[in-house]
Amino acid sequence: MKWLGIGGEWFHDAGITLLNEDGNIEFATLAERYSGEKHDAFIPKDLLKSHMQIPDTKWICHDDWNVRLEFRKGLLDPKFRINFGEDQPPWRQHPSIRENFHSTLHHHSHAAAAFMTRPQSFDKEDCVMVVVDGIGEYRSVMVVNSNFETVYEQSFPKSIGYMYANFTQALPRMHLKSNEDEYVTMGFSCYGEPTHWQQFYEQFQCIPEYTQEEQDGWEEFNWTQKVEAKKIHINTMISYLLSQCKTSEDAAASLQRGTEELIYDIMVEARKHGSKLCYSGGVAQNIMANSRMRDLFDDVWIDVNPGDGGASLGAAAYHYMKDTGRDRINWTHPYLGHNIEGDLDPEKVVDHLMKHQVCGVANGPAEFSYRAYGNRSLIADVRYDVKDTVNEIKQRQKYRPFAPAILEEHADEYFEGHMNRWMQYTSYAKHDFSSVTHVDGSARVQLVHKDSHSVFRKILECYYDRTGIPMLLNTSLNIRGKPMVNDVDHAEEFETKYGVKVFTT
Repeated sequence: MKWLGIGGEWFHDAGITLLNEDGNIEFATLAERYSGEKHDAFIPKDLLKSHMQIPDTKWICHDDWNVRLEFRKGLLDPKFRINFGEDQPPWRQHPSIRENFHSTLHHHSHAAAAFMTRPQSFDKEDCVMVVVDGIGEYRSVMVVNSNFETVYEQSFPKSIGYMYANFTQALPRMHLKSNEDEYVTMGFSCYGEPTHWQQFYEQFQCIPEYTQEEQDGWEEFNWTQKVEAKKIHINTMISYLLSQCKTSEDAAASLQRGTEELIYDIMVEARKHGSKLCYSGGVAQNIMANSRMRDLFDDVWIDVNPGDGGASLGAAAYHYMKDTGRDRINWTHPYLGHNIEGDLDPEKVVDHLMKHQVCGVANGPAEFSYRAYGNRSLIADVRYDVKDTVNEIKQRQKYRPFAPAILEEHADEYFEGHMNRWMQYTSYAKHDFSSVTHVDGSARVQLVHKDSHSVFRKILECYYDRTGIPMLLNTSLNIRGKPMVNDVDHAEEFETKYGVKVFTT
């Protein structure tokens, strides 16, 4: 038996995960890596074709399918109907799939993605799962206990994720996109003061939620009108915040601080139901909020791919849990995608860095995440002020910060605060390397452990031997608006087009 989860399709960030009966992830990837379209909502047919031939496979959508169809009829762009027909995508109509197709609740998929990949030190009975995102079915927040029983929820349009996304798009003269550039807003907020965060926080509490009648009767309501009517509350809040703050920086800072307070409130409620947190949903990528709430719990595990594409893993894992009775899968790292085979010589990479300061690395299985952890990375020598150079290569705004990747045994010498392997917190610099330090002195640190499954550890060790410095600048190997390099052809294209050496072997 195998479980194939599908996440994000028809909306944004489609992904697939194939899980076998031993609880091993055979493959996991995002559609964008194959289509070349950032945040692609459509899984390419070629990517699914081989999976259609796998016998005894349970196909699972990460949303309630009936709700998804109702939502789609009123809310989605006409191109979705053109591409996928009147009711269902082509893969859903395949006979072998139609007979073995299942779905989960959106937030159960996210919760399972965190819960089923949690560390061994997290006993089931100690766990509470929190999901915070834009919308799934009608919910925007769900807290469930270790038995997946809902103990707290919020529903649309009272949505932190939706609010943050729409504010991002509304920022004047920034040309940012919702469901894509929220992390830019978070970084931008560090340039302002949160002058109106309390007003934002208080107004958010007054946003109405879907009534129980609306939640129970999707097909009886015109959801286009319902959603548009309720969105007025959010748009009014955004307009107020932008009009009252003196600068866009202050507005972003007020949004960020208010968001942190709202998430903190949710986590205070969650703490009543478990001492160890498993956290997912798109808002879990807000590293400033993560740092703020971290000490509420004895320990925290944050889903490494908490977006909708990552929910494909959760959908598969949820049904694996139900079918087998097991409460974990065998997850140890996110290197689960397309494999670029071959031995890469760390000495050659560091030789190049010594001369040219910047290079790319594309080797081994691709990360199943929107962050690069060394297998699809653009890296740079921190001894130089290379931030502007790397931002120019990536065609990003000059104010954008970069993350440091550091040998974990040296982290406390250079940073203070919360840190982990997957860049999920902010800490503060105790050094003066400006290329990996944000305007407020913060950094999104990646700890590279001795048991790392990436060649990146060896590159860092070699660099440290040469320079006495245990860290490099690390960012994803892509340019703004494009997905990360996936295969050798992509790596060669990146090298040719942008003039940056990319090491694959």
